Amino acid sequence: MMVDDYVVFDIETTGLNKDIDKIIEIGALKYRNNILIDEFNYLINPKIKLPEIITTITGIKDKDLVTRDTIEIVLPKFLDFIEDLPLVAHNAEFDLGFINKNLNDLKLDKLSNKKIDTLALARIYLPQMYNYKLETLKKYFNVKQISHRAVGDCHTTNYVYQECKKRTKAYSFQ
Repeated sequence: MMVDDYVVFDIETTGLNKDIDKIIEIGALKYRNNILIDEFNYLINPKIKLPEIITTITGIKDKDLVTRDTIEIVLPKFLDFIEDLPLVAHNAEFDLGFINKNLNDLKLDKLSNKKIDTLALARIYLPQMYNYKLETLKKYFNVKQISHRAVGDCHTTNYVYQECKKRTKAYSFQ
């Protein structure tokens, strides 16, 4: 079910394994009636040195994070920001895996918000694509946003979500 009030979110991490890697950025965009009303964007001190490949991909450097708040400070702010709104993410299981692992580590409840995965939606409503990476979809739709940074990827994810919503409506009239 497509919704008009929601939060798009994305994270950047030190790697792909939620059990050992750390969140270094959380970005989120809050929409009411499909209109952007608020933005959440935090760099996070992971308390470890960044792998060189992560700096290459994201442009985030150790010096950018050393004075930032840790996940213990940022994650409760994120929870306040998202409220009980549905969460939209691209490859949601990846992002939610990291978020829920950190919530568990902090002895906080797992997220119970409704989840909408634009990766799954794109596979349904964009069958012509050769892959469903966010970068590929960004190029397909000619979205002009920075990649591999949380808020930029949120804007791209929202664009994909809105395009899938349009196609949902088109399918319902056939």
